[in-house]
Amino acid sequence: MKSIGLLHIEKVSLPKEFVNEIYIELQKTGEQGLERLALLAGKKKGSEFVVTHLLFPAQKLSKSIYGVSFHVSGEELERIWDWLFANNCFLIAQVHSHPQKAYHSEADDELAIITTFGGFSIVIPNFGNSDTNFEGSAFFRLLPESGWTELTRDQIDNIFKITE
Repeated sequence: MKSIGLLHIEKVSLPKEFVNEIYIELQKTGEQGLERLALLAGKKKGSEFVVTHLLFPAQKLSKSIYGVSFHVSGEELERIWDWLFANNCFLIAQVHSHPQKAYHSEADDELAIITTFGGFSIVIPNFGNSDTNFEGSAFFRLLPESGWTELTRDQIDNIFKITE
């Protein structure tokens, strides 16, 4: 039976080198007081998802009296979807930084790039300067009945495996 979407995914394997690269990029951007977005793409293998690509889409980063944000254009999103299709890959997660606390803002809910049920959104606090392996990060999963739902530390540890 072929499964649709990402709700059946129980394990996500994520290479340590991608985690390191995410933190380096978020810290670099954070030095300018800006947040940034990364995307995790890869392949579904039954109930496991193997992350094979780390993508940093072209994005407009901004800072104002209202806060910080990033914007990915429709043209860039179309380029990413074309690439995913051509490479038989799927997006499993979006990862972005916040200047302080890790939470899912109203803008994060409404403007998420991940729109497939079962997908993940990871928010890293303090522009990536407070931890190294998502220990202080907030993880959310898009669920049909509750929308973006925060995961417990046990759920995170059971689903996400950082591999060497």
